[in-house]
Amino acid sequence: MPTAKRLFFLDNLRAFVVILVIVLHGSMSYMAYAPQWWYVLDPQNSLLFTMLVLLIDVPIMPILFFIAGYFALPSLDRRGIKAFVREKTVRVGLPWVFGALILAPLIAYMTYFSRHVPMGYLQFWATDFWTKLYQQAVYWYLGILFAMFLVLALVYKSSPRLRKSGAAGAAPTWKLFVLFVALTGAGFLLGGLIFPPDTWSHVYVFVFQPLRLSFYIGYFILGLYAQRHGWFRPDGYHPSAWPWVWTCVISGLAYLGIRMAAPSSPQAPIHIQTLTALLFSVFCMAALFAGAAVFQERLNGDGRTWKSLAANSYGMYYVHPLILYPLAYVFVALTLPVFLKAFLVITLAVVVSWLVSAFVLKKLPGLRKVF
Repeated sequence: MPTAKRLFFLDNLRAFVVILVIVLHGSMSYMAYAPQWWYVLDPQNSLLFTMLVLLIDVPIMPILFFIAGYFALPSLDRRGIKAFVREKTVRVGLPWVFGALILAPLIAYMTYFSRHVPMGYLQFWATDFWTKLYQQAVYWYLGILFAMFLVLALVYKSSPRLRKSGAAGAAPTWKLFVLFVALTGAGFLLGGLIFPPDTWSHVYVFVFQPLRLSFYIGYFILGLYAQRHGWFRPDGYHPSAWPWVWTCVISGLAYLGIRMAAPSSPQAPIHIQTLTALLFSVFCMAALFAGAAVFQERLNGDGRTWKSLAANSYGMYYVHPLILYPLAYVFVALTLPVFLKAFLVITLAVVVSWLVSAFVLKKLPGLRKVF
């Protein structure tokens, strides 16, 4: 049975979101109008996968940043600053560096390999990877998260208020939600005046989507705020499922409609960009609280399956590109209905990533301290 000391539903929600990350990345191989650089593009595609990608892509990373922020302060309280930084360096910083330098080039090379571009891996690594195909694959998230942990540690050291353990807090008012939607949406809108919605960029060693930077930072800070104000504790704020679920459904469908119908570029009319930013922000927040409410009401336990998924969610996130994209490449040659093909590729990627995390990353000395 769950106890007040451990919020199992947040662990389970994080595991579910990681599975959605794999679903997202798998679906992109089968979406109509996929990015031309995507690692593996199957000739069989469907507009339904495009819609699925557009929807899943909105809330998944902000939810992960929120949960990371929520658990960060208790870890700081328990470990102290030095031990906290040391632990995050081992579990986040070093895997980020290894992923960005060693694994990301291998993943990026799938773009050439799957299209039979006549360039060997070493030549690719020495030339095109560092120019037109530079990326950090999924490991960009670890770099941004590690930077946030370091900044948090500095602020924690100089802020007595932040070091105070959270007391029972009143439920947040609608003004907080409106302000948060306005601020994150404004970041999206301002970025959209320069960059298309799905553009990736990098500043020094950090890779990110400019339009979503306000969401990365905002949701991490919201997680800190939620923890210190006792949200989700027995005496704290508990979001009601149905209002948030309906808000999520309505805003999600509206966002999908405008993305499918209206041009997505800095040249789009300002009212279209403003509405897109607003719907993106509302949908993102509603998805977070709808997920939190449903999981707290129905999946707030540590049953065997969810316990294993929660324990291995980090490892699954870390290794899934190394499994998913080769699978998608192998399945290109198979004559199967596109929906069956996508289902098999994604399901196999989830299961194999889970097994690799549970029986390799969690077992090998050294790695098990990280994952």
